Amino acid sequence: MSKVTMCIIDDVKAVVDGLLKIIPWSEHGIDIVGTAGNGQDGLRLLNEKRPHIVLTDIRMPMLGGIDMIRNLRSVDEGQTKVIFFSGYSDFTCAQESVRLSAFDYLVKPFTTQQILEVVLRAKKQIESERLERLDRMALERKVRESLPYLRQEYFQLLIRHDELPKHASEKWEFLGIDLERTGFIAMIAQIDGLMDEQAPLSVRDVELTRYAVQNILEETLGKQTKAIVFREHLGQFVVLMNPSGDGETLELAEACQRNVKQYAKRDISIGVGSRVEEIGEIPLSYNQAKTALSYQFYFGSGCLISYSDIERQGHAVPHYSAEKETELLYCLRSGNHEGVERLLDGICEECLRYPAPPDPDVMTNLFYGLAFSIYRVVAEKADEKQRIWLDEQLGMIKKGKYMSTAELIRDVKELGRTGCDWMQSRQKNNVGRLIHQALNYIQEQLGQDLTVQECANAVHLSPSYFSNLFKKETGMTFMQYVTSARMEKAKELLLEGMQVQDITFELGYRDRPYFTELFKKHTGLTPTEFRSKYESLASEQSE
Repeated sequence: MSKVTMCIIDDVKAVVDGLLKIIPWSEHGIDIVGTAGNGQDGLRLLNEKRPHIVLTDIRMPMLGGIDMIRNLRSVDEGQTKVIFFSGYSDFTCAQESVRLSAFDYLVKPFTTQQILEVVLRAKKQIESERLERLDRMALERKVRESLPYLRQEYFQLLIRHDELPKHASEKWEFLGIDLERTGFIAMIAQIDGLMDEQAPLSVRDVELTRYAVQNILEETLGKQTKAIVFREHLGQFVVLMNPSGDGETLELAEACQRNVKQYAKRDISIGVGSRVEEIGEIPLSYNQAKTALSYQFYFGSGCLISYSDIERQGHAVPHYSAEKETELLYCLRSGNHEGVERLLDGICEECLRYPAPPDPDVMTNLFYGLAFSIYRVVAEKADEKQRIWLDEQLGMIKKGKYMSTAELIRDVKELGRTGCDWMQSRQKNNVGRLIHQALNYIQEQLGQDLTVQECANAVHLSPSYFSNLFKKETGMTFMQYVTSARMEKAKELLLEGMQVQDITFELGYRDRPYFTELFKKHTGLTPTEFRSKYESLASEQSE
């Protein structure tokens, strides 16, 4: 069924932007086809787009909302649902809006919930009027070529709105609906993976597949019962039939799966609603079938799920240990890969350990909460590029458009693993920077009585943590590194001609024999032997 279209007209841009951003109109079946900031632009927009609903302010520059709608009414014959809003509690404006057959009148300030509620009421009335117009259309358009379209649109409405049997009789006769007037079961059949191919199908191949599957369903069902098959969403069909019992329904559903697999080489998943007696109850069976099909989330491709089985199993509430989540976030902050993997596996196992699967939406929301906790920890330390990836990944999980728990868990784990990689990399960079600062400090203080405590204070770390990091990064203890740095400095000073006694004090040693012993241990030569060796080498090279 085509969406309901709407335009928003207000001279306050913040109001327009807020209504566009805060309310997910498309999720409510409403398509925003344009906005305007004054009455003149608004009138041009309305004449061009002819929306079903108009949200408009009354007080606007160039042309007010009342005059704009008065001009519109001269051509739209009152069909457009107009919702006025204004910051003025003006009784005259309210009276005029009634004369113009406005759908409603709201006084600012209003909440987004108030706007959404009144728009949805207008949408419901539009859809109801569409259903009523089918009577007139049927009498006016008895053109047989239009029947497939009329049938499709009628069934789209029938599965969503109550229809009284006395109103349905004439429509069913005109549309050629070969069903009994009582006793219905709705099924939804979905072509699995139609748009998830590694090598995407062409538009032609998609249409051929849909056409083939619909024909197979119609032929299979038609041999056993009266049934109508019509398209719902891409790759999804709704079946309305008059079976004799639940057992026959499941047998027919299994036969549909077998035949589609054999002749169309495709897997289909089927959700089956409960039997209802009246035409007006068909939406109930349809919604049950839709709920049943949503449990494909747990069972995977090619499943057959009856709503009666779900109903008997009850409604489990999934959860996982809060302690595990706390430990997971600690591991994430410390870049502990092994811990993050172990705890994510444990949480996923705990969430799925139920005798009856929970509602897929509840499970998706649970994992979204876990993903959001991971997101918050990682986002604190993320750079701009990483933040963009995090926002996209979290947004994808929030939408919850998953065909299976495996896909959902995969994306949550990917968020955790990637975040852990970034945290680990950041820690390594931080450690390297701190140790580099410490090495510079040591070089500047070689002549002083250096201690671990003093150097740790210089880089704002505790002595024990600094000692561990220092050895991990340099491969030496703090004092080993200081001694090595002093001996290297001693070599430079010896070759520059400084006396051994002076070098001893220059490098912070008070005892020359002790310095000589350390130097020999480090180089294999005494200071005098070292100088003599390199002076003789220099002399030989000069000759």
